[in-house]
Amino acid sequence: MLDEHIIRDFEHKTYTKEEFLEQLKLHDEAGFDTYVGTDSQIIKKKIAIVTAICFHKDGQSGKIFFVKERISRKQYPNLRTRMLLEAYRSIELAMELDPLIMGNLEVHLDVGDTIRSKTSAYEAELQALVISQGYSCAIKPYSWASSAVADRVVKN
Repeated sequence: MLDEHIIRDFEHKTYTKEEFLEQLKLHDEAGFDTYVGTDSQIIKKKIAIVTAICFHKDGQSGKIFFVKERISRKQYPNLRTRMLLEAYRSIELAMELDPLIMGNLEVHLDVGDTIRSKTSAYEAELQALVISQGYSCAIKPYSWASSAVADRVVKN
């Protein structure tokens, strides 16, 4: 995934894959945990999708990176397929980063846990998908990497 996309930070500075991996190594060695989360938004005939990589330790935020892309809405015609896309993007990136770090790696899903949330119908399916790949998983209100960080970027 990192080979195919532009990696940016919150100041919109662009990083090569090698520069990002150096940052990953530095944060991992400093004891930061890694959190990956994805969010998407429909914009006309496209879907904007952002996957965020966040470093955090003991109340201390590290750097935040993200990849952003736009894809055809036709490929993902309903909410379920879009939610699966978000989960797959996060898992794909987690699988790429996992062998490179020693610290904790957690996947955050932008799914609600209440009956009011349209995405709550997919909660069990998506959590099982992440857990079956060997990663811990958080959903709203604890999935800040997807529901706050990636959400903020995808809307800008």
